[in-house]
Amino acid sequence: MQKTLFTLLLLVYSAQLLASQKYQANFEESKWMLKASPIRCELTHPIPRYGRGNFVYSSNGELAFSLDVLQPPVQDGVASMASVPSFWKAGSEGKSIGEFSISAGKTPIYAPHKIALRILYELDAGMFPVLQYKDWADQRDAVSVALSPVNFRDVLPAFQQCISQLLPYSFDDLKESTVLFNLNKSTLTVEAKQILENLSLFAKEYKNVNMIIEGHTDNIGSRYYNQQLSRQRALSVKKFLLDKGVPAKRVILKGFGERKPVASNRTEEGRAVNRRVNVTLNVVK
Repeated sequence: MQKTLFTLLLLVYSAQLLASQKYQANFEESKWMLKASPIRCELTHPIPRYGRGNFVYSSNGELAFSLDVLQPPVQDGVASMASVPSFWKAGSEGKSIGEFSISAGKTPIYAPHKIALRILYELDAGMFPVLQYKDWADQRDAVSVALSPVNFRDVLPAFQQCISQLLPYSFDDLKESTVLFNLNKSTLTVEAKQILENLSLFAKEYKNVNMIIEGHTDNIGSRYYNQQLSRQRALSVKKFLLDKGVPAKRVILKGFGERKPVASNRTEEGRAVNRRVNVTLNVVK
């Protein structure tokens, strides 16, 4: 009887092992790749047959971790993550990292700063952060997805250096920007060029963003002259952005002349802020 029960338990255990889905880069496959820019640092780890893990740090933001998958889930769910010691860290203890909500779509897992930092620390310590959940088809299989620490330390210093050099601005900080012009001029000032330089970096990084450029003047001169001058100012801004690599098809140009002042034209101070070009970063859905 005991032998029969043992055999039955062994069969059940074997069936569970066969049902498990395990995804992990082996020693030869394990790699971490850095993509760096002045506004975004991304550290990516391909997971064969599954997708990729991503650490992302954006300018004026915080560290985040996400998991992109080749086969997206069609419904929400729950997953847990634990830190598992590698074979070369015999004696080390594993630990729970936390629970995650699974969202339908190509990026089902997203971890904010604190958890992302914990995952990064565990990798730096040579541990395997392992995500576990029931499969997205019918929840019959136990699925485990591991991030490999192999070669992680080779690229971590460059990732940290990239973060230290990020611009101190976020997309929200710059999405509505203004550059000012001297009286009767359409040439860009040094200050204007610096603002537009930063804007061009965001515009090139976010491929779903259009730039709306609106030229304005004070009320000195005729309406016709001011209309032409406002357009020349907008064209100067557009040319600068195109020279920095922003695609022309994503730039929308308008000239309003003196019709939309933001301050009184009765004072020099008011006229100075009316001699402007407004640049708006517009996210296209």
